[in-house]
Amino acid sequence: MKRSFLKATVLLMAATMTITACSTKEGGATASPTGVKADNGFSKGKFDPPITMTTVGAINSTFKFKNGESLENNVHTKWVKDKLGIDIKYNWVTSDDQFATKLRLDMAANNKLPDVTYIDGKNVQLISDLIDSGAMMDIKAAFDKYASPKVKEIYNQDPSNWSQVMKGGKNYGLPMLTRAQQNDPVLWIRTDWLQKINLPEPKNFDELEKVMDAMLKTDFGKGAIGAPLAASIKDPLMPFAQWRGDLSWVFGGYGVMPHFWNKWKGDKLEYGSIQPETKQALARLADWFKKGYIAQDVGMIDVGKSEDPFRNEKAGITAGPVFAGGSIRGNLNKNNPAAVAKPIPIPAGPSGKAGRHGTTATNGAFLINKDFKNVEAFFLYINKMYEIGDPAKGSEFENGGFEGYDYIMKDGKASFVEADFPDKLKASSFKYYIGNQLFQDPYLELKTQLKFYNGEQPTTPYEINTFAGVPEADRKSPKTVYEWNAAKVTLDQKSASIQNLFNGPQTETMKSKWESLVKMESETFLKIVYGKEPIDAFDTFVKNWKSMGGDKITEEVNAWYKASTGK
Repeated sequence: MKRSFLKATVLLMAATMTITACSTKEGGATASPTGVKADNGFSKGKFDPPITMTTVGAINSTFKFKNGESLENNVHTKWVKDKLGIDIKYNWVTSDDQFATKLRLDMAANNKLPDVTYIDGKNVQLISDLIDSGAMMDIKAAFDKYASPKVKEIYNQDPSNWSQVMKGGKNYGLPMLTRAQQNDPVLWIRTDWLQKINLPEPKNFDELEKVMDAMLKTDFGKGAIGAPLAASIKDPLMPFAQWRGDLSWVFGGYGVMPHFWNKWKGDKLEYGSIQPETKQALARLADWFKKGYIAQDVGMIDVGKSEDPFRNEKAGITAGPVFAGGSIRGNLNKNNPAAVAKPIPIPAGPSGKAGRHGTTATNGAFLINKDFKNVEAFFLYINKMYEIGDPAKGSEFENGGFEGYDYIMKDGKASFVEADFPDKLKASSFKYYIGNQLFQDPYLELKTQLKFYNGEQPTTPYEINTFAGVPEADRKSPKTVYEWNAAKVTLDQKSASIQNLFNGPQTETMKSKWESLVKMESETFLKIVYGKEPIDAFDTFVKNWKSMGGDKITEEVNAWYKASTGK
């Protein structure tokens, strides 16, 4: 391991020296975004003597610690201090649900804020409030100077990733990126049932209706099935755009997305749920409900259980993301090894196009105290974390994380099975990172799965580990592996993913009006689908929505969008 680390360190030094050389050419030998010396450890890959970087943290029941360690003192923090010369100090650590309150108390008491603060995606308002406090650093120049070419490439893939931390043309933080399109749905369908009813894979809504009607009337060997389309619309906030059992694609087929803000017709953001096309989609869903294509208790089904009818052979169709393939294999095929399912593209609607809800790749952001004198240390840390997230062959983290924590060596190979650990305790060391998650290119997983779908063999450590995550027997037919096939479908239909362009904090009017508007929307839409209200109830909803604060909110949302993106 020592030899591997030396090799990695040399590569890191070479890379960072290259960055610095380029930066020197562009900005001059002594130029620095923070006014500190340009060569203070960053170019060497390690600060000597170590510098301190303060932060704050939160933990929950998913965190596991070994050997008496804690979030403040563990195998990761020791490694960062030893190898990078960065001493991570926590001002405090609290429970996940108390994090925002504790940070707000610090702000109210005018306590010194940490050098680096990670705020997760649940606390968008807190991100905005910290930026508005004037205590955060505009990191644009530091990003340009210190982010590695790999990190720049990753972050420059999608400019919209930055909108949450942009204000007045300045960049007040580094977004935390997660897997891209991880909840974008594809349509999962029982192709063995399609053969029995002698119908092709549906490419549009009309063909899909024929499939659902035939499935509903056919005995596939276990008596009549239930509603052929497994779904859930229980969520009171966004019932029609879910990570499982999703129905957003029905609206997408009409060219709109409920709950989402987008430029549906002009150059201004508009709310999807009040568009005329949403009325047409609701009418379609009401018709499907009436015909029994979706469950009669669809408004009561938890989203996490929405796929159960599909996995238990009571439904032949459901919409879910790439990772649904694992649960289908582990449930449907466990129940019936002869069952054949397949992910297919979202069918086109009356608009002639397919549409589905898109998922953002951001999950919160890192904000930097404007008084932090070593912002380059933060970027040295980030650069290294992205290297570890996709490690090079022969590097220290080739097997993924730390031996004894993330894996152990068994019979000469890395084992990630907790039962193989001598203390029967596996601890994911990435939980100890600032941000509590792996740093990876958002598209790394999808691109890797696509590579396997095309029959290519794994070459990098990340690819080897991902490849091993699929049963060996399945790998022999790569185009039928659920996840790999679904990745192919997801990427091929990338243009069908509709994004929510508003990811900022609640506007002033939202704070007092949004809850009642969302409640009115959910109740009206559910009653329309259930047939308890006529479809024209939608028109009354739109009129009330606009007069009860919706029009004012639309103005405020557009003001935020212009301030964040300049558009």
